Amino acid sequence: MADIVQQEIEKIFKERQAQKTTGREVAAISFQQNNHTLYSTVLTATQLIHHCSVDHYDPDQSIESAKQGYQRLPERSRITRIGSFIINKDGYGLFPNAIILSSRKSLSFDKPAGTLTLPYAKQLRVVDGQTRIEGLRYAIEERGLKSIASMQIPVVITEVKNRLEELEQFRIINGTAKSVRTDLVNTILTALGADVVPDKDHWKIAVTKVTEILESNPDSPWYKQLLMPNQTLKDHPDKIVRTTSFMQSIRPIYIWLSELNFANHKNLNERSAYVADILIAYWKAIKSVVPEAFENPDNYVIQKTPGLFALHMVLRDNLLGRIKGGLQEWDEPTFTRFLKVSPEICDPNFWLKSSGHASVYGSMKGFKELAVFLSESLETP
Repeated sequence: MADIVQQEIEKIFKERQAQKTTGREVAAISFQQNNHTLYSTVLTATQLIHHCSVDHYDPDQSIESAKQGYQRLPERSRITRIGSFIINKDGYGLFPNAIILSSRKSLSFDKPAGTLTLPYAKQLRVVDGQTRIEGLRYAIEERGLKSIASMQIPVVITEVKNRLEELEQFRIINGTAKSVRTDLVNTILTALGADVVPDKDHWKIAVTKVTEILESNPDSPWYKQLLMPNQTLKDHPDKIVRTTSFMQSIRPIYIWLSELNFANHKNLNERSAYVADILIAYWKAIKSVVPEAFENPDNYVIQKTPGLFALHMVLRDNLLGRIKGGLQEWDEPTFTRFLKVSPEICDPNFWLKSSGHASVYGSMKGFKELAVFLSESLETP
């Protein structure tokens, strides 16, 4: 009990010290947009560092977890580049772009005085600008340039009703105005949920769920093989391919199945599980006819983009229709019977990264050519 009391005392002391050094009251202008309250203000670098936090994506959390974040960790090279830009006073020492923040709770604002009170405990979330803030932190804390601590930065703060509104703002800013990798955008849409996301974007949620299933299912040949959002090859050298590529490659399969009404009686979660079951069966069949290529995946391209895209094209354009047309099931034994008649698919040397024929196909045009070549090698079993 004494330890808990001591911890609370230390917490209060730290908060009071932060108040002395960072300041809580700032001049601001309040305005409304579609029943939302926004504030335009200026915060110092120190205030941004002490009062703001970022919801980072955690690969160890479920995509649909309420605790799951939605932003990547900023790249160290970009942080130091921004910090150096500020330190060297490049661009005439100007740093004019506004940081976009959000608050999931109503903020205290004294309208007559035009004074906004910043919350404790880093309750302001960074929607856009985390790398710039980290650049400021780098300049102050790592490079020791204390004079930057009082540098004024323009800020816009939006009061949001909940985390989903905040997440949607991040998606719009970073998925529309800026280029953000497909896997992270799709993960954000998945977190928003099918009820919020337009029907035209439901496929993005589905392929994200399918990818997560294949990566997390021990029965899948892709188990723990996909580089998830916010993971890097440096930290996960055992990963084979990015989820971005995997999602792009399975989109045509999901759309094909949807257009032919094979799973439209199911809800989105059920459709995703249905597609995942087909893909797991398919890749288990591929692994069974050419196991050598899966033993050391870095030495082969069958689980790299050439094999990934080409074999998924073969599945959609050749095998799905032929198998169903023959009133057979999309299961591992059936896929195996069809695949084993192809000398190329069954030949590990064909898939060698260093000298295999499949390795020469290095673009989307090439993947399509490889898919046609492999389809032609498949005869009716």
